[in-house]
Amino acid sequence: MPRWLPSLLALVTIIALSACSTKSQMVHRPTDTSIDAAITDLWVAEIRRTARDGDWLLSRAYYATSDLIVLGTRGESLSHGSIYDATRGTVIESIGSGVREIPVEQFVARNHIVIVVRPSKMTAAEGQGAVARARTKVGAPFDATGMFGLDDPDRFYCSELVYWASQTAARTGSSELVVTPADLMKYGEVIYWSGERDDAEVGELALERRRSTPRTAAKH
Repeated sequence: MPRWLPSLLALVTIIALSACSTKSQMVHRPTDTSIDAAITDLWVAEIRRTARDGDWLLSRAYYATSDLIVLGTRGESLSHGSIYDATRGTVIESIGSGVREIPVEQFVARNHIVIVVRPSKMTAAEGQGAVARARTKVGAPFDATGMFGLDDPDRFYCSELVYWASQTAARTGSSELVVTPADLMKYGEVIYWSGERDDAEVGELALERRRSTPRTAAKH
């Protein structure tokens, strides 16, 4: 791990806990709110169609903290990792306020990109077990020190929760001191890639899908 990374991650933690609403300076939402909403609907539908219990949702949000995480880590431009519960249509994640569970629609709406990764060597039953383990930690505090190698077993940062709940070390033989969202890409197969929210082709596809989908069928 680069010598400068712990300091950067510590800074990220401080900002995440105190000013997580600060907007990204690197990525931006579509200015047309109807396109923006259509993209959210499209991505939610695609996640529901392709993902199963225990799959990972790796993402990049519109916060300044996301910019710092992307700049401070190698690999794909990702800032967050979470676990998907396909049965309930929810996402279990750890943010600055701790571990929580939210509707997939709320999760998707805040993101610039979403990637669904199916963990390597994980059966459907094991995926359900990963969801159950993650849910036992809902309400647990955020692991600020764990982000730079000083683990607290009772606290979790985002990708640490995913790595732990999925028993990634046992299944893959890996041993990670610090796990970034981009690191999780090494331990699974990409089964869905949303594209970027401000990509014109993504917006056109979303609008076309909205026009061709009956209103009643679009509801969940």
